[in-house]
Amino acid sequence: MLSALVVQSDGTIVADSLDAGYEQVREQLLGFSDLVFCIERLHMYRMSRLTLWQAAARGMSARDVLEVLRRHSEHGIPYEVQKRVVADMGWWGKIRLLPHDEDSFALTASRDDLKAIAKACRLPRRQKGSLPSSWVFPNSVRAVVKMTLAQQGFPCVDELGYQVSAGIELAWRQDVRLREYQEESVRRFLSPDTGQSGVVVLPCGAGKTLVGIGAMVEIGLETLIFTPTDTAGNQWRQEIQNKTTIHPSQVGMYRETGKVSPVTIATYHRVAAANQKGTRRHFATLSGHPWGLVIYDEVHMLPAPLFRLAADMQSVRRLGLTATLVREDGAETDVFSLIGPKCYEAAWKDLEQQGFLAKVRCVEVRVSLPPTELETYQTTDRRHRHKIAALNTAKFEVLVDLANLHKSDSVLVIGHYLDHLYEAGALLSSPVITGKTPLAERERWFEAFRNGSLKRLVLSRVANMSVDIPCASVIIQLSGLYGSRQEEAQRLGRLLRPDSGPGVFYTVVTSHSVEADMSRHRSLFLVEQGYQYEVIDGPPTNQRNIMRG
Repeated sequence: MLSALVVQSDGTIVADSLDAGYEQVREQLLGFSDLVFCIERLHMYRMSRLTLWQAAARGMSARDVLEVLRRHSEHGIPYEVQKRVVADMGWWGKIRLLPHDEDSFALTASRDDLKAIAKACRLPRRQKGSLPSSWVFPNSVRAVVKMTLAQQGFPCVDELGYQVSAGIELAWRQDVRLREYQEESVRRFLSPDTGQSGVVVLPCGAGKTLVGIGAMVEIGLETLIFTPTDTAGNQWRQEIQNKTTIHPSQVGMYRETGKVSPVTIATYHRVAAANQKGTRRHFATLSGHPWGLVIYDEVHMLPAPLFRLAADMQSVRRLGLTATLVREDGAETDVFSLIGPKCYEAAWKDLEQQGFLAKVRCVEVRVSLPPTELETYQTTDRRHRHKIAALNTAKFEVLVDLANLHKSDSVLVIGHYLDHLYEAGALLSSPVITGKTPLAERERWFEAFRNGSLKRLVLSRVANMSVDIPCASVIIQLSGLYGSRQEEAQRLGRLLRPDSGPGVFYTVVTSHSVEADMSRHRSLFLVEQGYQYEVIDGPPTNQRNIMRG
C-alpha cells in the first residue's frame, strides 16, 4: 500500500498529504474525483457522477477505479460506494443518439433503460417511428435531449455526425513541431471514441492554441473560434498566420458588420450582446453558417447566453480548450452535454518536470486589519466583510515590501477592486489596466512589459483571461472574486511560461477573516495539481522568511 486513503460512504475520499506515497496516489485520484476540501495535511476528494463519466469517457472502467481505491484504502470500500461507482460508470455508452432520417434522430437504449429514463426525465414529444427500444425526436431538440438526460443522471453518446462544410487550405509551416502531449491532445480529440467533440484541459502556457490549430489542420474545414477577449482573438489570428500556410485573407475577426471568413474569430462578449429588444442578432449569423469545427477557447468562461448558441451548433465538431473545467456556477454538466466529455488532460506538475512549464512557488502573506477597519469589519454582516478584508489598507505596506524585494523582476499586481488597484498603481508608479482601458493603450503597456522597459504592471480581472505576457516572473494578488478556484488557476497560469524561469505567486490575505476562508477554497484546484502554499505573517513583510523559501 503506497498511501492510506479513507473512503467514506458518501463517496468522499480522505487522504494524508504528508504520506510518502501521496503524490503518486494523488494523480490517480484526479482521474476520477475532484479535490473539494483541505485542511492542514488532510485532503478530501469527492467522486461525482460527472467525474466518473469523464473517467469512463477517457477509457477507465469501474474496475480500474475500484482497484485504485482498494490498493490504497485503509479500511476497504463501503459497499454503497462500490455500487455507485459501478452504476454511474456503467451508464456510459448505454444510451446513444443515432441518425434516423434527414430531419430526426433516434435515442436508443435497452427497454429497461428507456423505462428508467421515461420515469426520471421530461423529454420533448417523441415522433412517429418510435419503438420500445428506440425513440425518435426532431433534430431541433438534439441539445435539449442531451442536457435533460445528463442533468437526470443519464449520459448519452452522440453519434449523429456533422454537417457538410467547405474546406480550407492550411498546413503547418515546416519549422513547427508539436510537443508530444499536444500531439496526443489532437489525436484524442480526433479519436472515434470521442466522436471529434470534447474538451482538452492543459495548463496556461502549455500551448492550447497550438492544439486548436492542430485540430484545424487535421480537419481542414471552415472554423469558428470563440475567445474571451479581443486581445485573445488577435493572439489566435497571429498564431494561425505565423504557424500555418493559410492565406491571411482567410482569417478574420468577427465585427458588428456580421461578415464571416473561412476562419472566423469572435469574442463571447460580442456574440452574447443583445440589443434593446433583447435580440442577439449574431446568434443567427454564426449558427446558420455551415462550419466544420467550432473552438471554444477558455471554455470554462462560456457565458450562460452562449449555451443557447452552443445548443444550436450541435451539428458542428466542437473543441473546448481550458486550463480548468471548474465552474463556480455548477454548469460543468452543461459543458459536458453541449461541448463534449473531457478527452485529454495533462498534469501540471508532469509538464513542469519535463521543462514545459516554469516552477512556481506559492506564498500566502497574511496581514491584520488596522484597528479602525477591524472595528468596521466586526460590526458589519458577512456579505460586506469580504470586501472590507479585501480592501485592507495594510496590504499596501506588504505590496511595497514585495515590490522592493523583486526590484529586478517583472511583477504583475492583480486584484478585483478597481479603487484599490489604482491606489496600488500610484504607490508603485505603475500603469493600471482594466476592462475599460482602450485596446491600443492596453497593447502598448503589454508590449512595454514584454520588452522589459516596464517592470511593474497592475491588472484588474483582465489578467484572468488569455493575456500573452510570458516574461512575468512574480505576481502579487491583492484580492480576488470570492472563492473562485478558476480565477486562482488562471492568475497563477500567467507565471507558467518557462521563458522567464521560476516564478513566485504571492497572495496577500487579511488574517482571521472571511477572505482567509475564501482563500483556502480558491487554492483548492492548484493544491489538487500539486502546488503547496507557504503561509507567512505580515506586515512588515519578513523578507528573510520569504527568501528562505
